[in-house]
Amino acid sequence: MEKERIRILLVEDDEDDYVITRDLLSDIDSVRYDLKWVMTYDAALEEMGRNQYDVFLFDYRLGERTGLDLLREVTHNGCNIPAVLLTGQGGKEIDLEAMKAGAMDYLVKGKTDFTLLERTIRYAIERKRAEEQIKQLAYYDHLTNLPNRVLFQEQLKQAIANYSRTQKAVAIMFLDLDNFKRINDTLGHNAGDQLLKGVASRLNGCLRKSDALTRPNISNTVGRQGGDEFTILLPEITDCQAAVKVAQRILTVLSQPYILEGHEVVVTTSIGIALYPHDGEDINMLLMNADAAMYHAKNKGKNNFQFYSRSMNAAALERLTLEIDLRNALERGEFVLYYQPRMEIRTGKIIGMEALIHWQHPDKGTISPAEFIPVAEETGLIIPIGEWVLRTACNQSKGWQKGGITPIRVSVSLSGQQFKQDDLIKTVIHALETSGLDKQYLELEITEGIIMQDRKIVIGMLQAMKDRGLWLSMDNFGMGHSSLRNLKSIPLDILKIDRSFVKDIITEPADTVLVSAIIAMAKSLKLRLLAEGVETEQQLAFLREQGCEEIQGNLVSRPLSAEEALRFLADHSPLPARTFRAGLY
Repeated sequence: MEKERIRILLVEDDEDDYVITRDLLSDIDSVRYDLKWVMTYDAALEEMGRNQYDVFLFDYRLGERTGLDLLREVTHNGCNIPAVLLTGQGGKEIDLEAMKAGAMDYLVKGKTDFTLLERTIRYAIERKRAEEQIKQLAYYDHLTNLPNRVLFQEQLKQAIANYSRTQKAVAIMFLDLDNFKRINDTLGHNAGDQLLKGVASRLNGCLRKSDALTRPNISNTVGRQGGDEFTILLPEITDCQAAVKVAQRILTVLSQPYILEGHEVVVTTSIGIALYPHDGEDINMLLMNADAAMYHAKNKGKNNFQFYSRSMNAAALERLTLEIDLRNALERGEFVLYYQPRMEIRTGKIIGMEALIHWQHPDKGTISPAEFIPVAEETGLIIPIGEWVLRTACNQSKGWQKGGITPIRVSVSLSGQQFKQDDLIKTVIHALETSGLDKQYLELEITEGIIMQDRKIVIGMLQAMKDRGLWLSMDNFGMGHSSLRNLKSIPLDILKIDRSFVKDIITEPADTVLVSAIIAMAKSLKLRLLAEGVETEQQLAFLREQGCEEIQGNLVSRPLSAEEALRFLADHSPLPARTFRAGLY
């Protein structure tokens, strides 16, 4: 059986002491010790840089410098090999000095036999191994093996400290994967973990391949902040173009497909970049500003990088304030529904109302849904808000009926987050039952994006709703990726043509052809058509000629408050005006 092999570097300027150490090691039969001897500080430094030893033995005295000086220098250079100090004097002061410098133990010359030497060497190796395991747990992410938040910040702190010597900037990149939650929700957390490990590997590869070309011999760091957030440290860059090259490569490499649980998945990332000292003078400020720049990249459409600017902090603070206020808005009763009428082209009758949520902020006034709905989606607040909209619209529609208004459909938009709730259908049915509204007068709107997030589950839920007699429509049609083939499998009743296509149907030939094609496609699938954003009689005439069934827009009416909607419906109802007394629930 081959003996265990332990490689030792002995740094000793006295040949007699070298011979003694060699002879002691030769007396040990259980292990093969390969001993390399060097006499000088510089020779030791060069040899230790080869990183091919299991343990170092240092003489305390090395001419003008000491073994402790050598130990401090190699430790600073990142060497993790265990070291044992050899000294001609014993004592508590030497002991403490050696331990502070990073030695695992020390031995007194002339008082060491082969048994003590062997035990000390083994103890040093095992202790160093245990320290490294503890360090791994404390400073490295267990999933990706990347430096964690603590170690990354320590390395950033060191890079900032080096600025005074190099006068070269430090770049911080803050990365967040786009739509990572969708992977966990659809493929499971195991797939999510596989993706994170794959991203970590690709990020390391990006720095090795691209950054090393422009900044050789500079140590870069990829870290994991937590969740799907990563950080990159680029020390000693001469200009921002070095960061640009790395960011561009990251965007390209990370957007390549991954194979997760047998599925091909494409995931992109948004990157924020902050530079020291221009964008912050301490660690927390730099990370915060890089984070703000990352969110700016998200708002710019994702899958891009943005450098920090001071205006981003103001935007980030405004968004945080909006989120805090949004959490309280529901219980404070700050939301209100407006209703936009829908007219049947053939008869000119009002046959429906679309419920549109507005936020009456106590300080900022009316806040557009385009501003707060994305925040509600990100924070999960869209679930209680969506339930409130559904209940309120059903109650209001029933209230109009009780007041003598001819029953019409009220349409309510559903969000993608709501389709992730197992009890969505129960929520809809509960709103109908508690309000007393018949199911034929409720229409639920979805967008093409909702179908794309988890097609099988969403279509199954839509079919269950349709089986219960609910109307289903697709809003903003034409803005997504639905084809005739895709639409055939979706249980819909109505397609709503997006207002961006209707706007220029009279003046832009391309929009004229596109809207005509959408109408023809809907008719082939036996779907009703509603055109949004109709403003002029010319648009109405074109849509009538093409066979579109419904319109919605300012030509019919702007969105109305519940009180205004009641008066509008009373004026446009075939029933005698005297019957309209109540109508607000």
